Amino acid sequence: MLASTIREVLLAAPGVQSVGTVDVVTAASGAPVVIARLGFGPSTSVADVVAISGSVRAAIRTEAPEVVDIVLEPEIAAPRDDANPPTDIFVIRGAD
Repeated sequence: MLASTIREVLLAAPGVQSVGTVDVVTAASGAPVVIARLGFGPSTSVADVVAISGSVRAAIRTEAPEVVDIVLEPEIAAPRDDANPPTDIFVIRGAD
């Protein structure tokens, strides 16, 4: 049930284009950890991805204060006609 709540929070977040996998795993302490993949459009700047990720983390903590860690994996779609996209669009990983 927690994963579906988190998915709803992610889908409602302004700036998030798509939501991939959402997993809730249990830490050694027994507390939940959220791992989610978020999709962003090709024109989304890295600064916007960081800001949106911060807003998403805050929204998750509001809905599920028992979560001890949030790992968001952003995916930024590169334009298909761009033969040499900048390397910062491939993988941006962040952990709260």
